[in-house]
Parts: sequence; structure tokens; C-alpha cells
Amino acid sequence: MKKYLFLNITIIFCNLFCFSQDSIRISGHLLHNTKFAKVVVKKFGVGSMDIAVFPIKNETFNIMAPKDIEPGVYRFQYSQTSADEYIDVILNGNENEVSFTLDINEAKETRKPIFTKSNENINWYQYQKEREVTLQKTQAMQQLVALYPVKTDPIVQQVQDAIKQEINNYYTRETLFLKQNTTTWAGKMVANKPYYFTNPKDHWRLQAYEIKEHYWDNITTNNPELINTPLYTEHILAYLKYYMNPDMHFSETEMEEGFKKSVDIIIEKFSGSDATKKFAIQYLQIGFKEIGNEKVLQYIDEKYKETIEQCQDESDKAAFDKRVQGYATIKVGNKAPNLTFTTLDFNLHAIAAERIIVVFWASWCPHCMQEIPKLNEWAIANPTTKVVAISLDDDKTAYETAIQKFPSFINYCDFKKWDGKAVNDYYVFGTPTLLLLDKDKKIVDKFSSFEQLETFFKKNEK
Repeated sequence: MKKYLFLNITIIFCNLFCFSQDSIRISGHLLHNTKFAKVVVKKFGVGSMDIAVFPIKNETFNIMAPKDIEPGVYRFQYSQTSADEYIDVILNGNENEVSFTLDINEAKETRKPIFTKSNENINWYQYQKEREVTLQKTQAMQQLVALYPVKTDPIVQQVQDAIKQEINNYYTRETLFLKQNTTTWAGKMVANKPYYFTNPKDHWRLQAYEIKEHYWDNITTNNPELINTPLYTEHILAYLKYYMNPDMHFSETEMEEGFKKSVDIIIEKFSGSDATKKFAIQYLQIGFKEIGNEKVLQYIDEKYKETIEQCQDESDKAAFDKRVQGYATIKVGNKAPNLTFTTLDFNLHAIAAERIIVVFWASWCPHCMQEIPKLNEWAIANPTTKVVAISLDDDKTAYETAIQKFPSFINYCDFKKWDGKAVNDYYVFGTPTLLLLDKDKKIVDKFSSFEQLETFFKKNEK
């Protein structure tokens, strides 16, 4: 479906490049460009999708887009190796021409386009520039207050007064911009990206908590139009990142519970319309599936099953039904599916052991190669527990090299990657996946990391 859409829109763009009636001309000049060869146009939805590709020739690219293109923000990705080298452009269907210049010699962090045609993009980027300067000044002064050793020093009060003035300037500028751009896409983007100012005297953990608690203040989350912008995806990611911050030192259990609470809040916030609720659920499903957090994915699938079933296409339905079937099969208390490996004369149900750990991993999985050595060390120290390690490798040399480091495991690989019988019987959707079985081969629990498994042992074997 995505491939068809990509080809279809590319043909439309290319045809309009030749027949430019009733179209929007988009031109970009990448000054000093010596390394970027093409621009990929991305459309937002549940994530983003590539819809067209255009070459950069003599530092420029030119595109003719249809006037009836769905209004919103489109991303022009000019680097294929760095995800943060792009230009977001508002296409509203009202302007005939959008033109900008970007100096590639500028540092990536400060590199911003200068629009010469498209009043809405000119206004939007000018506002962002002024906003960024105000926030940089405010944050610098807040840091000074936080670090200043003598809080009673008169200079502290002077800086605090200056902070208040900058914050007032911020809100004054925002109010004026929104008043002048009430019905524009630029106005929608600014209105739905508020900034929450914390107290610099508070500990940074408290400030982070305050930001999370007030994150959705003044953000409209029920406007289907905004799905065609990066706003909603960026907001959901930013909100979830609170529990991903390594400086917070959340345990995996705390992180998992935090994710579940965040999921409920996000879905509640986006439930104002059927379209935004569907978007939020699908985006969360894809996100937690991609990072391999099956427990949170299962939580979403089971808690919001009724809504999910109402808004699926055929491919989504097939994947969802398979996951649901997997939840029922690989359920705590169920007897684990038997594993028989004729090449090893191995039968899982015939193993005599107090505990068995079945782990699915691969040498091409970076997280696995961090986790599996820890499991190997644990297995050496706990010989009464058998570890059955099933690899999803498809490269025999890589697999055989890797398992030399794990001699304490019962190692197996059929080199079929995700199509292997064991992978399908156990409904494995991510690596590593670890299952703990008791002596009767019943499933005790399922984990996505050795840390979770180790925590389980510590908690249940005191």
C-alpha cells in the first residue's frame, strides 16, 4: 500500500513538473552543497512515509506539487544518513510558490532555511527563530540562578527579574503571533507547541516531573488535521521519553509501569475524535513493537481491543489477530509449546530440570549481544537451570562464531530468521525474548531483558 502511494504521488509530482498549471512550485537552494544528492519528501500520519524523491542538481531542487495536496507540514529530508537534517515546509494549497535557501556550511544544529517566497513559512520560521533566542536566554539565566552559590546575593534577584521579563516577552510574542495567524497552519503549529516554564530553584528531577505533569496543557489533541504534521508524533515521543531518561535511573519495572500509565493518558487525551484516537493507538502499537517492549504492546492490544478491532485494515488485522493468539498461547500458567531439534536429538518436554529458560536472540541484534553474555554468566553460576538458546540468525558463520562464547547453553538455529518453527510457535516479535519455565514446562513469566529476569529471581527467591 505504501509503495503504491509512493509511486502514485511521485507520478503526480513529476507530471505536474511538466504541466505546471494549478500547482505549487517548490524550490530549494542548498548553498555549498557537495554531499547531498537527493531530497526525499515525507508525509506524516502514523509516523511518516516517503512519498517522492527528487534530485539535487547544481545545489538546487525543484518540485511541482498539486494544488489540491492535503494541507499540512511536509518534511524535505536532504540527508539519507542523518535523521535530523531536513526542512519542514507548510503546504497550505493557497500559495503558488514556496522558495528557500539553506547554507550547508552552517553547523547542523543551527542550520535553518531562509524562505524568500511563501508568507506563511516566512512567518513561521521567523517566529521559531525569535522563540529559540528567547528560550536560550531564559534557560541560560535559569541555569545561573540554579548554580549561583549565594542565593541572597542581589544579582540573583536581578537575574530572576530578567527571567520574568523574558517569559513575559515570550507570551506577548506568542499571543501576538496567534492573533495574526488565527486560521493558518503556522498558527496551529505555534498554538500546539507551548513551552512550560519551571522554577529554576527546584531540583532538575522535580522540574522534569512538573513538565511531564503539565505536558498536555493547552495542546489540542482532537484535531485530525494535525495528524498531517510532525506535532502529534513528536508530542507522544517527548511525553514517553520521561521514562526513557537514563539519568532518572528507573528500573525496567518502573519504566514499564510508567509506559502503561503514559499510554492510558495519551489515549485519553487523543480520544476527542475517532481519527485522533485511532492515530494514537496505532502509533503507540508500532512504537512499542519496534522497540521490542511486548508487555506494553500486549497491554495496549488487550485493554483497547474493542477500539483496535473497529479501525483496522486487513494487514493490521492479520498482525493483530496473530498477536492476540500469541498472548493466549504464551500465557503464564500454560504449558510451553514443545521444542524438538532433530539435529541435536533434543526434546524440550523431556528435559529434567528444576527450571528452564528459553531465549530467542540473534548475533545481529545489538541488545542481544549485551544481554546474552550476562545470561551466560548467570547460567554458569546456576547449573541446575537449563538455558535453551534459539538464534534467529540467517548467517551460519556469524552464528557459529557467536555461540562459541555461550557454551553453557543448549544452542540451536534453523537459519530461517523470523520464519522458523520455534519462533512462530512461541509468537516471538522481538529479540531478545526470554521465557522462564518451571519443572513441568509451564510458563512462569516472559521477559525482554536479562535485567527483568534477574529482578524476578531476586524478588521471588528471598
